[in-house]
Amino acid sequence: MEVIKQIFGDKMSDYKVVDIILKIWVAGLLSMVVLGLVAVISHIIINPSSIDNATFGVFDTLGS
Repeated sequence: MEVIKQIFGDKMSDYKVVDIILKIWVAGLLSMVVLGLVAVISHIIINPSSIDNATFGVFDTLGS
C-alpha cells in the first residue's frame, strides 16, 4: 500500500497536466490488473472444470 501512495504522491512530470494524465493512466492500468485477476480467480473457483480447456496462446505455439 505504501508503494501506491508513493506513486500517486510523487511528481511524475514537471508539467501539471502531464502529471495528472500519467497518474490517471497508472490508476487505470492498476484497476485493470486487479479486475482481471479477480475475474480469473473467481472463474477458477466457481467453475473449476474450465481449467481443462484453458489456452492462453503460449501453450498453442509450444507444440508446433
